Amino acid sequence: MNRRQHLAQLGGVGLIALSGCLDTISGDETDVAVTDRTGQRALDRAIGRLNEIAIELSAYTGTDSGTATGTDSDADTTTTGTTDTTATSSDTAFDPDPHHERLESTRSFLDTAATELESDRQADVDLVRDYADVLEGLVSVTATVTDDELENEIEDVSAAFDTDADDEEAADDRDNARDTLESRSGLIGDAQDLLESATQTVEDFDDSRYESLPTVDRAQLVDGIEALESVLDSQAVLVAGYDELLAGYDELETGREYSADDEYGAAETAFLDAKLSFEAGTETIEDGRDGTPNELADAFKTAHCQGTHLQTAAAEFAASAAAADDRDIAGAQKHQEGAEDALAAAGECGE
Repeated sequence: MNRRQHLAQLGGVGLIALSGCLDTISGDETDVAVTDRTGQRALDRAIGRLNEIAIELSAYTGTDSGTATGTDSDADTTTTGTTDTTATSSDTAFDPDPHHERLESTRSFLDTAATELESDRQADVDLVRDYADVLEGLVSVTATVTDDELENEIEDVSAAFDTDADDEEAADDRDNARDTLESRSGLIGDAQDLLESATQTVEDFDDSRYESLPTVDRAQLVDGIEALESVLDSQAVLVAGYDELLAGYDELETGREYSADDEYGAAETAFLDAKLSFEAGTETIEDGRDGTPNELADAFKTAHCQGTHLQTAAAEFAASAAAADDRDIAGAQKHQEGAEDALAAAGECGE
């Protein structure tokens, strides 16, 4: 039996799935004493189930197709086939539920292994439990980074800047956008916590014992965790940037209200505050653009475009308020028109 057989690489996260091997007993039962293998088979099946999860994760991260040797968790044989992971990632949405069910059965196998195996094998069982914990975290994180709702949420938040300031629903749109960002930020934070826990668990692995088991290569597992972390960081940056842009838009509206009441000094201050918030949001987005996943590239481009035009709008509004305070009606009107043009340009970003 080969100790370790290479399976498909976990695409963007670089995770190499390795199939658990199930030993078979051969020989003439009349001549060979058969050892009770209940515990070993339970352990093998647990590892096989976990490796199946790794294979499925690879399918949803866009890896190239490759040969995979897998374990039939309900039989004492290994099977070999070709896994086309590219097609799966584009054809179906990621569903974590089957993986959680597989993890549940895995833990049942591990309970059996812990009961049936000798005391000198309990460390193996404990290590496989840790392996299960890591993969369980990766399942949840994969669900977060591949969430189809993220694209819709980004579009809704972006659209909040494409509303007429005089529209009664504009404020509601911004409130909804803020709620969306808060919710998404919570999901991303939870996923980052899971990855941090997974990283610590992998760092605590007994290397020699882990390498003796037919599990995922430790170095590749670390690479996978780090790659997922990179994707989450990009999502977190986008959320943070938009949150700062929304804060600036609120300050912009405050300035417009002051202007409507002819309180031009207060209006100028509010507009300058808005400009600072827009600059901060744009800088956050700009700094996070390097290494952005392809699926988020357009979102970053749109957000950066909006932030740039919103800065211009805030600066023009501030200049208009200052001119109005100086009784420069023509200058105030000119800057007002420039501000409105910049707002319109921000609304057209991404079209």
